[in-house]
Amino acid sequence: MSVMVVQNEDFGSGRGRKPSVLLASDSEDRGQAVGRALENAGFRVQLAGDYSGVEGAMRNRGYDMVLLEVSREGAVEPAVEAALRVKRANAAQFVGYLADASLSTSGLGGDGIFPRSSSKLPAALRSRLTAEGWYEA
Repeated sequence: MSVMVVQNEDFGSGRGRKPSVLLASDSEDRGQAVGRALENAGFRVQLAGDYSGVEGAMRNRGYDMVLLEVSREGAVEPAVEAALRVKRANAAQFVGYLADASLSTSGLGGDGIFPRSSSKLPAALRSRLTAEGWYEA
């Protein structure tokens, strides 16, 4: 696991800090690419590796969002199982999926399904956080 430290100080005032994201993926390369895109957009990101690393990372600290990147249909079931484990431990924890439109109807459930596109994802997360009162629109 690696922690990426945010350098962008202009992200918004939010609750006086930058939103923290725990990111897991079925593809290490894709997870790192998404993590870099979020980091560049002003999020604090920790990579959990694959879905099995989520629970261990959550024992060490809390996160504002847990995001599970799903790049293929065969990863849906393990991602959903990871989300259920997180929700059983803390029903209030935000758990979202990053999935292509083709996977958005394949049984994914949670607090949100966001685009996997590195260019669209930061704006989608900002929109959700704005709706939840993190910072003014």
